[in-house]
Amino acid sequence: MKRFATMILAMTLIASLFTGCDNRTIAEEPSSGNGTGTAATQTNANPASFDEVYGPQLKAYMNRQYYFDGNPVMKQESNFYFIASFRDLSSYASNGYYPATSLGFIDLSASYSGEEFNTYGEFFVMYSEKSFESTCILCQRAEKEGVTLDDETRQSVDDMMEDIRTNKLPSTGKTMDDYLQTYYGPGMDEATFRTIIERYYLADVYSKKYCADYQFTEEETSVPYLRYALFYADQNADQATKDAALESAQQMKDACKTIDDMTPLAEAARESGLVRDQGDIEVPKGRMVPKFEEWAYGEGRTEGELDIIYAPEYGYFLVGYLGRKALSDEDLQQVALTTLSNELLEEINSNVHDFHADEAAAAAEPMQTNNVIVIVFVSLAGVAILAAIIVLINHVMKSGKEENSGKKTSGNSGKSGSKSSGKSQSKNGNNKKKNKR
Repeated sequence: MKRFATMILAMTLIASLFTGCDNRTIAEEPSSGNGTGTAATQTNANPASFDEVYGPQLKAYMNRQYYFDGNPVMKQESNFYFIASFRDLSSYASNGYYPATSLGFIDLSASYSGEEFNTYGEFFVMYSEKSFESTCILCQRAEKEGVTLDDETRQSVDDMMEDIRTNKLPSTGKTMDDYLQTYYGPGMDEATFRTIIERYYLADVYSKKYCADYQFTEEETSVPYLRYALFYADQNADQATKDAALESAQQMKDACKTIDDMTPLAEAARESGLVRDQGDIEVPKGRMVPKFEEWAYGEGRTEGELDIIYAPEYGYFLVGYLGRKALSDEDLQQVALTTLSNELLEEINSNVHDFHADEAAAAAEPMQTNNVIVIVFVSLAGVAILAAIIVLINHVMKSGKEENSGKKTSGNSGKSGSKSSGKSQSKNGNNKKKNKR
């Protein structure tokens, strides 16, 4: 099982849209299916066609005409984000989080297990559209604020294109345009690809400026610090399982004379399998499941206080209040990114922008804020990389799929490789000033 300290950060089991935004990763050929293994492991050194790379389902979702604030957006750009989302979701399908085809890709024809969509194809459309719209919003913000690509970033784009030309094309026998169409969709050519990548980078440049200008409040720099033990019994568990989990949590609470007793008891219970996970964790706003955050920020919390709470995404938690803890620079950057993420989510859910496709009937129903999270940024060599994607909370985690029983991990809080945000207090971007702490 993945540690709760990693999963609870807005439940970010869906990773970033890309592994990075440099000339080594964004232009890397996706794995292609060959009927053996999964999408994450299959390889084909020189696929002949788009279908050979991605399987037969994805093509039906290509070349949709989208509009943003009244202006048509290049079909190749929407293709780019649909392809990236398909790769991302397929990596999780290959690990059992979503239904997969025999080639290891996400099965877009499969019936959706929740009530929000009919098929995973509809879920995939929502996922891709939110990623694409987020980029459009960030690029629009950059234009309004006069944010542009610097010479170093433009050189990175040049280097990426040269890497394709020098290191990719010779082994394929393809022209640049043929190569790009094979991996990035119909109609792609070198000039268009460069434009799309420059917009991708521009969104990243804007995000870094946002973080640099962000003014932190005292509440954001020092956050509640909790000790926890998870007795797993999520909302899908039967009542007997829930009752047993609650009883076990109560027995541990009764056995704790002080909060210091909780750690050895929880560690022993984890070794025996009674506790799914335990440790100590900081609780920045907007990055935990709601019930956990609600308790952490409850009025009148006192150091050493113990309580039992129920979070339907996981089950029963024995929690203890350790006081407040100053966040690291990395976590502070995440606070700023969380706020930006929530601003994007608010604009999307409030329909601030006219974002739609000609094939309106194929689009997913609008999602409510309390049903989604935004996965915004990952870090690569200290650089924030844009990957704004909205994912249903109740499908990010699947009970039984994360288990890796018997493997002990540290009680110290872990951090997810992807940066994300859930619900938190939104701030007006006009109030951002020079970063102060």
